[in-house]
Amino acid sequence: MTVEQDGRQVSVKVALTGAADAGKLAVLRGIAGRYGSATVREHAVGPLRVHRVEWTEPGALPDGRFLNVAVHSLTGRVDYNAAEELLLRAAAGVVFVVDVDPMKFQATWDSLMRLSENTRRNGYDLRSVGIAIQYHRADLYPNFDPAQLDARLGVPPGLIPRFVSTSRVPDAEGMAFDSVIAQIKSRLDLADDSGG
Repeated sequence: MTVEQDGRQVSVKVALTGAADAGKLAVLRGIAGRYGSATVREHAVGPLRVHRVEWTEPGALPDGRFLNVAVHSLTGRVDYNAAEELLLRAAAGVVFVVDVDPMKFQATWDSLMRLSENTRRNGYDLRSVGIAIQYHRADLYPNFDPAQLDARLGVPPGLIPRFVSTSRVPDAEGMAFDSVIAQIKSRLDLADDSGG
């Protein structure tokens, strides 16, 4: 998190991560659609596409500052850890998007392990940021059971907020993203209360 020099604004970055073709761009567009002036921007970096959307939250924080939010995601096959490391650098929150297609479990597992390794190698503690898991495209798999996927991924019940979205409503009313923003705001309040 960075606080601008005038102290009136707080800028935070949220990383939308997950395996290639997990639906991150659809989720990002869903998030952007909730903010009338927010537009998804795309930049090419080799075979990867970096997508981002930015806006200022409509209401002020309790201390009167405004919250600027930037959400970044990568699409395409990530062949080098450096791309994901840059995505995670200075992130105040992470939404891990999972395509619930059982045939994509290995790609999801590999992405989760890469996320864990990249954060550990760079001294980044996922417990210090807002985090949520979004199980996506559940409508396409009628037998999908979130608790079973939690167990397969090794996600302890109740530890990380998790939400389920459909292919028709990829943002799931913004629940995963809103959870991460609420966690970030809570950390900002705690930092203010402790004088930091």
